[in-house]
Amino acid sequence: MPQLEHIHGGNVTRASLKYGIAEKDLVDFSANINPLGPSRKIDQAIKNKLGMISAYPDPDCLELKAALAEYLGIEKEHLLMGNGAAELIYLFVRVAGCKRALIPVPTFCEYSLSVLSQGGEVIEVAMDEKNDFSLPVAEILKLIPKVDLIFLCSPNNPTGKLAERETIELILDRSLSHGVMVMVDEAFMDFVPHRSSYTMMPQVGRIKNLVVLYSLTKFFGIPGLRLGSIAAPADLIKQMNSAKDPWNVNVLAQVAGIEGLRDQEHMLETNRLVRREKQYLFNMLQSMPGLRPIAGAANFILVDISGSGLTSGEITDLLGRRRIMVRDCHGFTGLAGRYIRLAVKTRPENELLLTAFREILEGGK
Repeated sequence: MPQLEHIHGGNVTRASLKYGIAEKDLVDFSANINPLGPSRKIDQAIKNKLGMISAYPDPDCLELKAALAEYLGIEKEHLLMGNGAAELIYLFVRVAGCKRALIPVPTFCEYSLSVLSQGGEVIEVAMDEKNDFSLPVAEILKLIPKVDLIFLCSPNNPTGKLAERETIELILDRSLSHGVMVMVDEAFMDFVPHRSSYTMMPQVGRIKNLVVLYSLTKFFGIPGLRLGSIAAPADLIKQMNSAKDPWNVNVLAQVAGIEGLRDQEHMLETNRLVRREKQYLFNMLQSMPGLRPIAGAANFILVDISGSGLTSGEITDLLGRRRIMVRDCHGFTGLAGRYIRLAVKTRPENELLLTAFREILEGGK
């Protein structure tokens, strides 16, 4: 089995040690988290429930699952909660027995790693970079008979591209006739305008080869607590529930999830800010020589830096010295050296990033 390497953003401890900068002084654009952080209601609920850490958490996450099912508009029998969405990717692959996966790339590395960790094989099909990384639908359809699982990320990480519902339904229909499962990762769907026009969540249970992954980490600003969910046919959920680790979602994560789902005001405020700041950040990056931002639907921007005369690693390092963390995309298939990914943050933080970019592009070290 090949060496499995988990490459992700958001490692403030590593950046602090590398650059000699206190963690609290770093500005992290490398992890795609709600720029407002968790809501005040989440903060208060955790403080109020802190005493609950002396008891075991609900192993079935009953209250949280009911709240999430209502929010997503599906039956709770189709949901399983996890210690982050990544845990559920690995659990699904193990329980479903998938051994040969088709993955459009570049995308989230844990899809391929989950299959490889079980001794399986991965077939990668390249997105169309010349068309801002559009989904290679014809290639996917052609390769369906060769696999037993397809991963689709919508909006895709790191490109931010949405897959049209009709496209996903076409892939699902063709896959069904070959007994192929399709996992659609909607980790960033809450950031999408007109979310209801793109999500596949309402089709869970109606389409028997559809599995949808959902994250509460990004939108609700709680990556340190780890919280995700998977939606699938009820019989598959039962199998996964039997196979998962007991008490896999801690008590404070459950409290945070419940309160976050109740706080509609924070959700609306988040999307207002992200849409405004993403447009501002995109426009400013586009105006800088050597940078080419890629338009996307999520709360982050993929940037082609190949025209700057610097590599992605060099720019990442120069920004790091200025206490700014960005995601060097060397860990994404086909992007090494040429792309970085930036989370959308608040105006003052975005201005810090833009100022640092100007210094670097003008020759600053």
